[in-house]
Amino acid sequence: MTSGSPLSDDLRGVLVFMHVSRSLDAKTISQWTGVPKRTVFRVLSNWRKTGGVKQVTEEKRGRPRALDFADTKFIMGTVNRYNDRYLDELKDMLEERCNVKVSESTIWRTLNRVGFRMKMVRV
Repeated sequence: MTSGSPLSDDLRGVLVFMHVSRSLDAKTISQWTGVPKRTVFRVLSNWRKTGGVKQVTEEKRGRPRALDFADTKFIMGTVNRYNDRYLDELKDMLEERCNVKVSESTIWRTLNRVGFRMKMVRV
């Protein structure tokens, strides 16, 4: 198994089946399947708690983004149309048209996140 890749629900079911039907311990299941022993323990623990093998999804962590989808689309459209704008100009346009007050660094990070890269200007 590759490290960090999520297990499918089918494989989780197989791990539980091996434990229940053959009375295998986590170490043996880990050796036979190649799934780390800690992962086998976690799958069996979740199965005991919930009665199912579906992967438990976690909620998003951290602070919500300051710019929502519409604001990001506005910035992308503005940069595509007027590609020579500075960050402070984008900030002023965003505040004027979308009523959103953010810093220039937030706009910079948003542009990087959606795939815009900096072009060096030669003097």
